[in-house]
Amino acid sequence: MNRQRVVLFLLLAFIALTCQVQGAVGFPWGCSNYSGTCRPACLPQELPFGPFGCAKGFVCCVSHIL
Repeated sequence: MNRQRVVLFLLLAFIALTCQVQGAVGFPWGCSNYSGTCRPACLPQELPFGPFGCAKGFVCCVSHIL
């Protein structure tokens, strides 16, 4: 029982440390990998591709996907 508590504690500590990573830093790719630009809102001819590599409140706008 004591061993299970130690394993559970270590697992929870690991999860707590990894969850502290910022959203933009957590992704290994960014908006520039998709030839996109970070904007508050995308233009009508662009596709919103998510907040990958953009600051908070901005979205990655991609004009075309290769």
